[in-house]
Amino acid sequence: MVRRQCICGAPLHGLDAQGPQMFGFIPSSSLAHYNYDCEFDTGVTLPGGRVFEQCLECGAMTLCEYPTLDGSLRGDDPLITYGPGTVYEQCDIASVPMTYRSFRALMSSGVTGGVMYSQAFRANLAELFRTDERHMPSWKVAKDAMLDVANNALDEWWYASVGRNFIVLYEDPKVPQIVSAWHRIPGMAIKNSDIVRINGLNADPRRHGASDTIEMAAERELEIPDERRAALRIGNQARLRLIESGIGIGRGMRELASWSSPEALAGGARLFDEDAVVELTDTSFGIRHAVVRDDGHDEQVDLLTRHDVVAKVACTCDVAQSRHVCAHIVAMVLEIARRYRFRITLPTPVEHTHGAMTRTGGAAQIDRAMFDHYADVLDVIHEDDADGPRYDWLTSYIEPFEAPSTPLYRVEFLTEGPLAVYNVGYCVYNEVVLSFIDIVISQGDHDYMRTLRRYGLDKDVSIPILNVDTLDAELIAALVTMIVYRERRNEGYLAECLESGVLMRLLRRLRDIDGVCGRLV
Repeated sequence: MVRRQCICGAPLHGLDAQGPQMFGFIPSSSLAHYNYDCEFDTGVTLPGGRVFEQCLECGAMTLCEYPTLDGSLRGDDPLITYGPGTVYEQCDIASVPMTYRSFRALMSSGVTGGVMYSQAFRANLAELFRTDERHMPSWKVAKDAMLDVANNALDEWWYASVGRNFIVLYEDPKVPQIVSAWHRIPGMAIKNSDIVRINGLNADPRRHGASDTIEMAAERELEIPDERRAALRIGNQARLRLIESGIGIGRGMRELASWSSPEALAGGARLFDEDAVVELTDTSFGIRHAVVRDDGHDEQVDLLTRHDVVAKVACTCDVAQSRHVCAHIVAMVLEIARRYRFRITLPTPVEHTHGAMTRTGGAAQIDRAMFDHYADVLDVIHEDDADGPRYDWLTSYIEPFEAPSTPLYRVEFLTEGPLAVYNVGYCVYNEVVLSFIDIVISQGDHDYMRTLRRYGLDKDVSIPILNVDTLDAELIAALVTMIVYRERRNEGYLAECLESGVLMRLLRRLRDIDGVCGRLV
């Protein structure tokens, strides 16, 4: 059976789907697209590969027929647990279970990891290599292009985990930072009889108690608030606008003046002063959406960030439709700076007298009292470059760690029920800690083991035996990086360092050396 109609009633096209609603999933379990010169179109025919179609009406994701190298259908191939027609409904990220938030649980859960991309990625990649979609580069070449920071605007691909219960997109595989997710709707699966028989023979005592590893953990549909459903719909529409008329930026948000014209900066500052940004929403796919009111008209503005860099922007006004950054985009960025408390430097002095942000001497000053307990990846955008190494991107986490608005971590278990044989605990960190892990991995001391050896220390040195007050900045940065990387081998180690105060002592010492006193403005 192949589903020809979405659960909302909209028609589906299956493998004939074209455009941004078609998603291919390339598995990394065999590492075929990493280690071998696998042709681009061969990827989804590998064991574990998938093709999905996203409904343009409701955002649901439907599993298509599984393609083969010769174009035939696989029928009852036991490699496929559920056949074409299985429907995944887009869900709130908060609904994603801990299995997909923990590195160790994810790697041991049987979930398939890999790269998920849309048809728009094919077009972008072909343009990057100056070819057409009939002569695509191999996946080995494509992978290198995706990892190159110069191609951060090469959007429409994500690292992904595809299980029986969820499809989860990540921005970075090293840090389970979720971008968007879909939940399989109970009762919508077209089961494979061979897999049903194999599961019946499975004698693993954890099978019936595991929270998400074998079968549906929840026998009911997720209850998603109406406002969140509305935000997901806005995100899907914003994604299409970014694909159709997005402006590639590839620069940091703080560098607003370098990718905006003086006219756009002046107009955006005026709109910001007038509180013209009447709506700012975190949607899906890593997209922020804003509504900017200008002369009685509401303009829809979308901004896609990847790894702390603005990848693309879009606006419905005429200026942006002609591929120029407009005042509405500038106003949105300034509003993001106000909400997430980081500095935007303008080329000319502009006085602002109300709101949480004021600009004097061309710099934005933030009322920190409004955001005492908030931090995410936007918090750690750097300030003006100093002559030597600066570490305010690390010490900015002191305050959120000391007075978090929600617990920094919690422990959950993969098993359920009072008679569970095994209880394997996993540490689940909140967004603040995940942001900290992300920034350390991307900007920390990549040669921290060599640095530790140079100081005569082992790569797993016990930090409590050290006199932290005598350590220099380079060694502290290496120790912080060691803590984060050790978390990947010894889950819960970072939580122990937070609980014991070891990490805070290192960060406070680093703040004293750096001389910035933890300020973010």
